[in-house]
Amino acid sequence: MSSIALLGFADAESERLAAGLSALDPSLNLVPFTSETSKDELASSVEGALVWGAGTGLAGPSGIVHAAADSGVPVVVILPVIALEGIAAEREEIEVCFLPCSAEEVILRLNIAMSRNARTDTTNTIIHGELVIDCDRYEVTLRGRKVDLTFKEYELLKYLASNPGRVFSRESLLRSVWEYDYFGGTRTVDVHIRRLRSKIDDVTNNFIETQWNVGYRFRSPGGSN
Repeated sequence: MSSIALLGFADAESERLAAGLSALDPSLNLVPFTSETSKDELASSVEGALVWGAGTGLAGPSGIVHAAADSGVPVVVILPVIALEGIAAEREEIEVCFLPCSAEEVILRLNIAMSRNARTDTTNTIIHGELVIDCDRYEVTLRGRKVDLTFKEYELLKYLASNPGRVFSRESLLRSVWEYDYFGGTRTVDVHIRRLRSKIDDVTNNFIETQWNVGYRFRSPGGSN
């Protein structure tokens, strides 16, 4: 069930539309909110928002629409006249309906806005089985528990995990991860690989494999490599 905020739904016409939405899609949980609702409350409570423009005050609905969109909630704003009044309709979080409109059109536009939001809300992560690399937070977790890595250990793991199955020579890893010819020689790669293995490998996982006389590769659990 999707929880959808109703903002400005206060007159008979808007209530008829809300009833039509519930009848058309019973999976929608329509929750009335006021213009005093904070962005944080919206973001934590609902998956989408419907704004009845005529019921949001004389100043127009633009402020509350943008507040909802700024919270990361996809919005459908329903306007009584063909005038956007400062609403940035080009924003991907915002869809606009002009009255008269049907419940079918409102739900269609809500689904469009929510599908766009789902595409843009994906996190920048690399996932291999129970190993998760969060590239935005520079964090690695294994079975939900954080793995403490040095910066170079993290960069080395991320590089290998981004290319599962591909074998990299020690020289190639030095150039790509250290980004210059490391004067200590290729042994530094072996040292970092050994430390990585001690932190992420166990009896059930063997993420980093040695290709003898060549280098190393990342093995994704359940994969063919």
